[in-house]
Amino acid sequence: MAIKDVQAYIDRHGLVETEDSEVDKPIWRKPGFGGVRGLLEFEEELSRFLRERRDALNLNREQVGMMVGLHHEIYARHERAGAKLRVARLLHLAELLDFSPIEAIYAAAPQFFGESEQEAETRYKLVMRMLDLPAATAQNLLRLVEELSPDTGAPNAAKPSDAKRRG
Repeated sequence: MAIKDVQAYIDRHGLVETEDSEVDKPIWRKPGFGGVRGLLEFEEELSRFLRERRDALNLNREQVGMMVGLHHEIYARHERAGAKLRVARLLHLAELLDFSPIEAIYAAAPQFFGESEQEAETRYKLVMRMLDLPAATAQNLLRLVEELSPDTGAPNAAKPSDAKRRG
């Protein structure tokens, strides 16, 4: 059953109505650290991240394009924000360029990690450290965190803090 009062949902989640060059009509967005950034800015930041990641691995566009199954000029559009990067393509590139999709999200939209830039950076670093932990250590850390915050153990419980973390 759908929510009857969408305005209450909008208000509760801190969404603001905005215009965006990528969409023909008004859309609702959650402001980041510097207000509401355009959707194209997300694409540009993802593009910059991909280009820097490819360069760090000493790969050229032809090589990455071949591994993705695209002509290098088509792949280059992703690095210039000239083509929309689908989630499936981002995941494929994460496999090929050996990065976590979390790194790409942080590069494009750090506001998903915290209320301030400093908080976002701290949480991002913590998440990245956790990804590198051995499985047994990760399991022990999970048990410790669950003991510190027992209210989060309820399955599918929608809590206000959940909405904050997801943006």
